[in-house]
Amino acid sequence: MDKVIHLSDRFARDADGLTWIPGLTVDGPWYIVSIDRLNKQHGAKREAIRRAGHTVFVLDGNWSKQKFWLQAERFVRWWPQIVAYAGLVIGGAYRVPWAHSSQAKFQAIKF
Repeated sequence: MDKVIHLSDRFARDADGLTWIPGLTVDGPWYIVSIDRLNKQHGAKREAIRRAGHTVFVLDGNWSKQKFWLQAERFVRWWPQIVAYAGLVIGGAYRVPWAHSSQAKFQAIKF
């Protein structure tokens, strides 16, 4: 991972997942960090991610309960571990828990 961009740098802010997910494959697959849980109701998005070969780090539900600056601080703490783990995996989805420690593990999400 040598470049980080926000989705809105490439697509409209309101772009549907079924537009931007396959659209990233032009120069991907990509590593995606999302607060969207991509649960079973999002089956088409999940399938698009699988087909595209993207790797997704999903922030668990506790992230959305926090204030913005607390989320930012915690995300910065997690970032080195996300980058290191991304170097070990290709494809799949992994939950990023709110609780952080240097020993914390990512949990694979069945996609």
